[in-house]
Amino acid sequence: MLKIGGVEVLRADDGPFRLDGGAMFGIVPKPLWEKECPADERNRISMTCNCYVLNCSGRRVLVDAGMGRSWDEKNRSIYGLDENAPTLLDNLEKLGVALEDLDAVLLTHLHFDHCGWATRPDGAGGHAPAFPNAEYLVHELEWADAHDPGTRDAASYLPHLFDPLEKAGQLRLLPGRGELRVADGLVAIPTGGHTRGNLAWRVDSGGHYALGPGEICPLRPHRRTRWVMGYDLYPVETVAAKRKLLGAARDGGWAVLLNHDPEAPAGRIVPAEKGTDFEPLEL
Repeated sequence: MLKIGGVEVLRADDGPFRLDGGAMFGIVPKPLWEKECPADERNRISMTCNCYVLNCSGRRVLVDAGMGRSWDEKNRSIYGLDENAPTLLDNLEKLGVALEDLDAVLLTHLHFDHCGWATRPDGAGGHAPAFPNAEYLVHELEWADAHDPGTRDAASYLPHLFDPLEKAGQLRLLPGRGELRVADGLVAIPTGGHTRGNLAWRVDSGGHYALGPGEICPLRPHRRTRWVMGYDLYPVETVAAKRKLLGAARDGGWAVLLNHDPEAPAGRIVPAEKGTDFEPLEL
């Protein structure tokens, strides 16, 4: 656990998976990125789904909801999913967090590896919210693009993972392009870049700060400003958001909480002889 001012931060991952290393690093040459993220015989790198539980003055917020397990054999093979690995729900239970305990779920965006447990099968052929008492927070631009079949990343949106949230009356759309305080000590930050409605988040409590950069910096190597994913729809926006947010985290010595790094989910960006390094923190 990390204590950031009055906010407690706990990690609950949803198990390992793999994605193509070239897609994760875009135009960065493989001889550079594979030094830190070795690829397997299918050019995939090891990743995980790091989700975070924030205790904000008695209000419990979950940031992102993992990959889920509703996958057929073909997709389990593509993504290297381990069906025997503990799930997000298992890890929440280990932390003593019941599904009913969560007051809010902040979804940084709606790609399937971030909202896999937002819903689960309801036993009647459909899906229902996995966290019955939670308000689910999504940016309005993300919600619109998730329902646009013409978007470049349409295949990454699976409506059964999020449409039941609206039907259940548990969806809250976040407006605008400015920062939004979504709980005591927690701010959502629209960044664009990865998607139009992509969010980062910041713990802001009693003069203490931590940054969840979301998909603008999913792995430690992405701390480099120009190392941008091939998945990013608006890479120039990603670079600008990284320069601003990661720069503030570096200069302020903030904890940085990564959403896909399997080895060092938490750390600080520190100056190094060549650029910066990522100094791990216990979480």
